[in-house]
Amino acid sequence: MEKILLLKLCILINLIILFISTIFLFFSNKESSNYFQIGWSENFTFVSIEINTPERYFTLCLFIISLNISEIFLNDIAGPLIQFSTYNPYKNEIKDFTRFELELYSNIIIFIQLCKRFIQIFVILSQIDIALISLVSSQVSASFVIHYLLNQKYFGNRHNYIEISDYPPINI
Repeated sequence: MEKILLLKLCILINLIILFISTIFLFFSNKESSNYFQIGWSENFTFVSIEINTPERYFTLCLFIISLNISEIFLNDIAGPLIQFSTYNPYKNEIKDFTRFELELYSNIIIFIQLCKRFIQIFVILSQIDIALISLVSSQVSASFVIHYLLNQKYFGNRHNYIEISDYPPINI
């Protein structure tokens, strides 16, 4: 199967499942749930911290945004450097790292990722607006990183278009 077609099919299937899951979540929610609140309130508790003032709420938002930005950079820039060296079974000669460095960096990155995943569970389960802030900040960060990484590459399949400004009149 062609790569682009396979990629589009995977994206389409995942978007459909995501859409159906989201619709199910909103239509089957419990009206008295605190999850669908927005902002700070007397009954909003993040982990064991009451988020009952604007200062605490915006500090939490800033924490989540910082966490997501650093996670995107770790996963999308530092992660591949380690993964392509450590996990690639066809790359047997490593020139960029010593064995100790590669093992140390690999384990540190995995530890950081697992800890952040643990915190993300609390973020996702806390309140809908916090989850959405997390989602948007991750997507914006990822867009910047993707743009940066793609600017470092050369694309041989560029399409060249010739723009013609004026057509000469046709006499029939």
